[in-house]
Formats: sequence, C-alpha cells, structure tokens
Amino acid sequence: MKRTLMSLGISLYIIFGGGFLIRFVRDGDFYIAEFIGGILGIILLMISLFIPKTHDAGNSTEHYL
Repeated sequence: MKRTLMSLGISLYIIFGGGFLIRFVRDGDFYIAEFIGGILGIILLMISLFIPKTHDAGNSTEHYL
C-alpha cells in the first residue's frame, strides 16, 4: 500500500504539478485543475511517508518461532 501511494503521489505531482508550474511561469495562467492535481500528489506523498512499513506475511517466519 505504501509503495502504491508513493508511486501515485509522485506521478500526480510530476504530471499535474509540472504542467501547472510551466504554464504559470510561462503564461501567468492559474489552472485550478492542475493545481489541485499537484496538491493531491503532495498529500499522497506525505501520507505514504507516515504509513508504517508492514512485514510481508509470506516471506516472514518469525511469528511461527
């Protein structure tokens, strides 16, 4: 779950945040949809950093010992 959120967050941030930043600097236009997409990417990245890393049940035999 953590890896999925991080990948989705990075993708949203790069695609929408980058497009927003380029258009804002080049033309001075503020596109709210791209701005929201970039902010959602940042939020997903922050959430993925606070989710604790879980052990994969198939690879771990520690709880059987």
